[in-house]
Amino acid sequence: MNSLTRRFCLRSAVLAALAGMAGLRAAQARGPALVFGVISPRAVEQTRDNWWPFVERLGAAVGQPIALQVFETQALMVRAFKAHEVDVGWMGNVPALEVVEAGAGSVFAQMVSRDGSLGYQSQMVVGRQATSINDLGDVLAQAGHLRFSDGEAKSTSGHLVPLYFAFQKNGINEAKSIFRHHESGSHQDNLKKVATGAVDVATANNEEVAFFARDFPELATRIKVVWESPLIPQSPLLWRTGLPPEVRRKISGFVVGFGANRPEEKQILEKVNGLSRFRASSNLQLVPIADLEMFKARQAINHESSLSAPERARRIEAVIKRGSRLELRLKLGA
Repeated sequence: MNSLTRRFCLRSAVLAALAGMAGLRAAQARGPALVFGVISPRAVEQTRDNWWPFVERLGAAVGQPIALQVFETQALMVRAFKAHEVDVGWMGNVPALEVVEAGAGSVFAQMVSRDGSLGYQSQMVVGRQATSINDLGDVLAQAGHLRFSDGEAKSTSGHLVPLYFAFQKNGINEAKSIFRHHESGSHQDNLKKVATGAVDVATANNEEVAFFARDFPELATRIKVVWESPLIPQSPLLWRTGLPPEVRRKISGFVVGFGANRPEEKQILEKVNGLSRFRASSNLQLVPIADLEMFKARQAINHESSLSAPERARRIEAVIKRGSRLELRLKLGA
């Protein structure tokens, strides 16, 4: 190798090293990767594909790398949030309440559906061939002969809302106590079970029924809705406690403004979850959910026959105190 070649190779090596250092400094300047977590009401890969265009653009707007993590159950996502393994996330109202109560995060935005709705309705569906079942009264009257698939225990629309409005308001503490068979599943799984005859009745919500009709049109013709709840607030977005204020400002600005003008952003939101936009929100949207949770806790105590009267009173007092603390946290965190 002659001296000219050696000088050229040395110069190239120095330039490469400098470029590498510049790239490292740029990556460091962007900060550590943020984790955006989402629940998976449908198939995990489908959820990932639907959310990634939004999450990718969020990372660009914030100026930090961002990773998308899809959780198969709400419980797993709550656990990750409490462990500070998620920075921003979408989940149902009940797991969001658990995160807020633990001091691990707070609500900053709320989904708005394609029609501008700020809420949804839980529903019960049966097979279209079930001509003797046309409303909730029919379901309750025939429950002893029916196979029922409930939502996940931490699902607001799939489990808690039907438990409160459909069952407990009709004097039934636990759905499993009245049906011939009881199991649980995701919204999509429940709808498929009814459509294929694996169960007779199941819970879901009006949004998931619409998605089911879009994705499985033939199966959707085999189900019918026989009950729906009052309107429940749309699912929130949360960020973790301790996320720097400047990062929060960038995230909030991007999320609330996304889809306002650009047609491709509107298409992304439609694919994410049939949305038109996100709107600014706070922990206050969880107040009615907290009421549902406290009612559920009190009812469970009242129906536990093995408790002595003093122990029952002690537990109810603890629930009332918890409710007061939770209400204060939700209002102060608004």
